[in-house]
Amino acid sequence: MRGVCSNYLCDLQRGETVRVIGPFGDTFLMPNHSPSHLLMICTGTGSAPMRAMTERRRRSGGQNDEGKLVLFFGARTQGELPYFGPLMNLPKDFIDINLAFSRTPGQPKRYVQDLMLERATALADLLRDDNTYIYVCGLRGMESGVLEALDTIATTGGLPWEPLHARLRAEGRLHFETY
Repeated sequence: MRGVCSNYLCDLQRGETVRVIGPFGDTFLMPNHSPSHLLMICTGTGSAPMRAMTERRRRSGGQNDEGKLVLFFGARTQGELPYFGPLMNLPKDFIDINLAFSRTPGQPKRYVQDLMLERATALADLLRDDNTYIYVCGLRGMESGVLEALDTIATTGGLPWEPLHARLRAEGRLHFETY
């Protein structure tokens, strides 16, 4: 089976013109100040903007004042990771990668929200920090689970979720791009 977009791009000849259309805007951009922490939660092709943000941070030269990069990625199986490969080669002190697989034979289903709850203490610390930006991209079905996990993490960490959620949205620090 051939991918429509990727094969179209691969079949282009040098110098051909490409017309690009689609969703665009400023709702899913990473902050410009380097001390910001990026909490990235995604499934499948939702990893694309996370790869871009991570690469932008990597190319900035690893300044000492840069915030944390924390990634939660969900897929059915490890076999879905090949296009995700470049992120797996980054140093662990540069990015904290957490993988959830929902269809591994002989294993219980694990979703990104399950991993988030396992890392509740570290995530509560990030939620307390005004330099934390949250990006969620991928299947729309994960949206409610992620919000429920954030609610549990915040509440357990002594942060009332409703006012925090409203503040994150108002300050442009909570972004969803789901389909």
